[in-house]
Amino acid sequence: MKNKAWLLLLATLFSLFVCPTCQDRLFDNPFDPQATEVVFEVVNTILTPAFYPQGLAWDGNTLWNVDIYSNTLYSLNRLNGAQVYSLSSPLPVTTGVAYDGENLWVCSESYVDVYKINVINGDILKRLNLQRGSFTAITYGLEGLWLADTQTNSIIRVDPITAEVTGSFSNPGTFVSGLAFDGESLWIADSTTFSIYQLNPDGQLLRTFLPPGPSPQGITHDGTFLWNVDANQKIYQLRMIE
Repeated sequence: MKNKAWLLLLATLFSLFVCPTCQDRLFDNPFDPQATEVVFEVVNTILTPAFYPQGLAWDGNTLWNVDIYSNTLYSLNRLNGAQVYSLSSPLPVTTGVAYDGENLWVCSESYVDVYKINVINGDILKRLNLQRGSFTAITYGLEGLWLADTQTNSIIRVDPITAEVTGSFSNPGTFVSGLAFDGESLWIADSTTFSIYQLNPDGQLLRTFLPPGPSPQGITHDGTFLWNVDANQKIYQLRMIE
């Protein structure tokens, strides 16, 4: 499994060095010279201990960041990135993490199972078998789980009790590396198209903009700020500008 994580990391590093758009981008600077409008400002930037960071979630107190390399979930102080504690994920090659108000949910690109785990000790509380799919990101909202399925390049909505798929829509990009819900909108980070998308819950695209870092991964919303972790091991706190 670690071989797969290494391949993902090498692919990301390759894209950073050879992509002309990436080389021209003024990272950490929302006032991009290629942008037609200022969409966000970077309020703060913290570092994650994750060797290869992926999923990101907010639990009301701390940020949770998935390290696909070590299969670890890190709870981080939102102000300085200090590690509060960590949990081992029950799913190999964990790619996404979500918080439902009480517990964490994790998904994997290599398994059709989605697990609910205790936020304190990591005990498995529930397993949902979705029969098919390859899941790179997960979030919770409107009393349902939302998962990014790379097999269909779509976002599916799943009942967290029955595992029934209650809705779906196509990803506006090509590969979902992060997924978040802010109470009204869904947010998608796409590391392949180098974009962040804002959509309504029906999948209607509202706007598209460049991310703050060179390879956007997990994304979450804390009720006020949008957070985006990048493969460069930075987590950006963003204030969106309407």
